[in-house]
Amino acid sequence: MLAKSILIIFLGLCLSVPALGKQYWPTIEWKSSSPQSQDFDPRSIREMFQFIQKKQFPIDSVVIVKNGYLIGEFYSNNTNEHTLSNIYSVTKSFTSALVGIAIDKGHIKSEKQTLGSIFPRNNVIKNNPKLKDIRVRNLLTMTSGLKTRDNHLSNYAGVFALRNSTNWVDYIFSLGTEEKQGQYYNYSNGGSHILSAILFEIAKVPVEKYAERYLFSHIGIKNYKWEKDPQGINHGYSNLELSARDMAKLGLLYLNKGQWDKKQIISASWIEKSLKTHSYPNKGRFNPLKLYPYNGYGYQWWSSETAWKADLSYRKAWGMGNNSVQQSEYFLALGYEGQYVFIVPDHNMVIAFKSQLKIARDILIPKALVEEFLLNYKVDK
Repeated sequence: MLAKSILIIFLGLCLSVPALGKQYWPTIEWKSSSPQSQDFDPRSIREMFQFIQKKQFPIDSVVIVKNGYLIGEFYSNNTNEHTLSNIYSVTKSFTSALVGIAIDKGHIKSEKQTLGSIFPRNNVIKNNPKLKDIRVRNLLTMTSGLKTRDNHLSNYAGVFALRNSTNWVDYIFSLGTEEKQGQYYNYSNGGSHILSAILFEIAKVPVEKYAERYLFSHIGIKNYKWEKDPQGINHGYSNLELSARDMAKLGLLYLNKGQWDKKQIISASWIEKSLKTHSYPNKGRFNPLKLYPYNGYGYQWWSSETAWKADLSYRKAWGMGNNSVQQSEYFLALGYEGQYVFIVPDHNMVIAFKSQLKIARDILIPKALVEEFLLNYKVDK
């Protein structure tokens, strides 16, 4: 049954064949295109979907967009184009987009603004001078120095403690710092939640309402769920639920340098800053069990280089490893268990994945699939 559903989706795309030309915008609905019409070999998509099925990878959704058109979709495990599910840390990239919008509009002065100036009445910050000097930029690049210890290297212990607290913002601040801000990379879910708290503080409305006004409504995101903390602040680090198609919309917005249907939703300068590598997660780390999956980090976005030198040794275990071609640089939003939004400027593509990859190393399977099948295609002329 799964193979049949994949085939129907793929053939359905081939029935609609708009030629390359003036770009439309999928604000209301997506338009599909045959891969050939977008100068893309359909065999690459078909073979990737068949490979996912053959290997029984726990991948629920794949959405492939080229030149703004849907050229391939895959759904399994009773999901479809309308299914909402937790995109986990891809949420961080949406939070970053909202911070950029807030800076563009002057609601936040700049990414250099400090926590002391944003939360002047917070008693925890008043009692800890080191917290006062943490900048928005430090939170964006995971160099805040906050002692949250809430990532995979700490078995997410800090996340569980955070969720059991009655005031998340004060709890995060009460942990203090373990490094001077700006010096070292340390992936911090709590730090990303503080970004959401900053938006809540400056906008004086729920973050989701800010998102609806300045982001979601412009790119056509209507159906979503977004969990809040006890003070009503939407989680800045995770727990935004979207469809795979709506995940891809954020990628398309960034691919087009913040412009959507002739309107600049986010400044091009913010997009450039966001995707630029500002911090290096694995710098000075030599224990393969204590590494982050990627080596470069921007403003809540990752760059494409992995810690495992293209992870070719893992690819052999997955039945891949045939593509040794040097890839163009691309950028990605990444979430727990393999939620992805890939932005590939050189190919004018966006690819979104929803997955349930439970084994830690398997989080790199979507990356391997994209590189092995989609970025190594040959165009039929």
